[in-house]
Amino acid sequence: MTAAIDTRIAAFFEAYATASLAGDAAAISDSYFSTYIEAAPSTVEAFSVDAQYKRAVAAKAEAMRQMGLTESAISVMRTTPLAPNQLLVDAQWRLHFEPEGRKAAEATFRISYVVHVGGNDLRILLALSHEDEEKALQKLDLA
Repeated sequence: MTAAIDTRIAAFFEAYATASLAGDAAAISDSYFSTYIEAAPSTVEAFSVDAQYKRAVAAKAEAMRQMGLTESAISVMRTTPLAPNQLLVDAQWRLHFEPEGRKAAEATFRISYVVHVGGNDLRILLALSHEDEEKALQKLDLA
């Protein structure tokens, strides 16, 4: 992979992490293809990125704020070409929580993404979580 595309991918995911922390449903939604798939150890779902989806994203962001989320960071570990316009992106998320009246906690999640690269446009087609986010948050007594 070229350094230029790696730089674009890193900037794309850093902007996504910033939007996630801010609860910016429009920016988060714009990161995904019009229909995409999320898979985790316990579930597989296909989503249409529409008004209902944006409301669900905003509700999740509010729930994360209620849990005390204060930082959302992502590190792109590797990019691998899959097809002429698709990349596999392996990333590590780090979420920092400072729940009111309780000790700070951090959670990390590895997610692999299939990203469509169309000209200057990057969109996520598939998000494959290697851990169950809800169970990890429960272990931290956050969910």
